[in-house]
Amino acid sequence: MSLNDSESTPKVVLSYGLGEDSTAILLRWITDPASRDFDLHELAVVVAMTGSEWDSTRMALEEHVLPRVAAAGIRFIQVARGQRHVTTAGDGVVVLSDSRTPTQLYIEGGYSLYQEMTEAGTIPQSGGARLCSVHAKGDVLDPVIARITRGRRYRHVMGFEAGEQRRADKDALFNTDRRTGEYPLIDWGWSRADAIDYTRSILGTSVGKSACTFCPFSFANKSSRAEIFARYAESPEVGARTLLMEHLALALNPAQGLVGGRRLIDMLREHQLDNVLDAFEEICEGHEHAIYEIRRILRPRKTDPTKLGNAARSVRIRGRGPRATMRNILARLAADGAAQNKVRPDIGDDGILRVYQHERGPVFPTVERYFVVAPALALPKEHANFDQWWTQALATEAMQTAA
Repeated sequence: MSLNDSESTPKVVLSYGLGEDSTAILLRWITDPASRDFDLHELAVVVAMTGSEWDSTRMALEEHVLPRVAAAGIRFIQVARGQRHVTTAGDGVVVLSDSRTPTQLYIEGGYSLYQEMTEAGTIPQSGGARLCSVHAKGDVLDPVIARITRGRRYRHVMGFEAGEQRRADKDALFNTDRRTGEYPLIDWGWSRADAIDYTRSILGTSVGKSACTFCPFSFANKSSRAEIFARYAESPEVGARTLLMEHLALALNPAQGLVGGRRLIDMLREHQLDNVLDAFEEICEGHEHAIYEIRRILRPRKTDPTKLGNAARSVRIRGRGPRATMRNILARLAADGAAQNKVRPDIGDDGILRVYQHERGPVFPTVERYFVVAPALALPKEHANFDQWWTQALATEAMQTAA
């Protein structure tokens, strides 16, 4: 991590999410000095790039917002992960730009959230903590802010709207003798609509919703789904990449689905977004594929052994090549193995062929093992103790079956 150490220590730090809320704060500070009690040269705007932002966001901000930031001489810092895991000291953080005259947004980032998801063969989860945001943004911003504030007191501004007091209260729990969270939109009584109206009054347009192109929260309701489907229709290659990620996750775990457990591809078929589906087929056809061996151990919940508690997964790659070649090999394995009663081929309702060598039982713990063809994006991965756990789980399952 390399920042401009000749810069003065900021008194105010704005975590800039590139969206309507934080943009409205920034624009009001620039255009209305009475809205702030600090000089703009005492401000640092810090943004963490996930590498998966919409290009329309980049274009809107480069055209309308960055020129105003540069004219005001505001320090604008763009950072990203350079690898999957970064340290609290900032190892693994990449500084994309640290300038008072920014002209460009580096939305491609470094190690992207998309890369993290596909390497793990999974999708962002829409339940519980937003770990994708924590890893791609929070883990990056924290060491950067610590570096530029140099252990001195600072005010940390977040773009929570009026009506989001609970989020502000939660954020305030992280206050220290150095860090004080501040929430201007709440203080001003501004809703999201107010923020958008203000931005329009200054720029003549809104900057649009900032989000990863595959964010599951973008599908939360009918109106937001309609918005993102329209964006996919305009940029079918973006929708195709999202489908590629979901398809890989489905192949490795049939329970996956990007839209709250539902499959995005089914929804796009329902909405007849043929240009996106055609782009997905094209990208699949040209992508290297792999035969994956998937082993999964499903353990019981401690408080209720009849329910699933957690699962451990082993992912191994047994071959690579063109999609047609890998599919032919898997089809021969299915036919030969089924003839000898060694495997059971199964095409799920997702249309994906899985060749099961061991199927899960009705009682936990249980295990399953199957082979499947999918894009060669996921990395081999298993815990060092997985084989030991597997052997133990197999023995337990056999005892349960015999009993």
